[in-house]
Amino acid sequence: MAFLEKIGWRYWVIGIIMGIALPGLATLVGISPVWRFGGLLVIINGCLAIAIGRAIYRRTQPGWWLLIWPIIYLLGALWFLPRYTRYFAIVYLCVSYLAYGLTQTRKEVKS
Repeated sequence: MAFLEKIGWRYWVIGIIMGIALPGLATLVGISPVWRFGGLLVIINGCLAIAIGRAIYRRTQPGWWLLIWPIIYLLGALWFLPRYTRYFAIVYLCVSYLAYGLTQTRKEVKS
């Protein structure tokens, strides 16, 4: 179990579910591209990127774990989503890092 904790298994599971399974399911069910873009990519995945960035900082976990979610999302986008959605991996990485950094700055100001 120590090995799984060391590699951040929770972030891998969340990444696989949200980055691969959810886009695959949305494609198979036939959700319209507008809902996939607006609901899934912008709102849900954007909020997930923020939550992951904040959680990693608050739990003092390694910063490289910020890469897990965008990389797994990129794989899901390559397999299930249109070509333009691949760029969201960069957006999610930036949003996660921004949330990570702003949580850090906010904590220092309070101290």
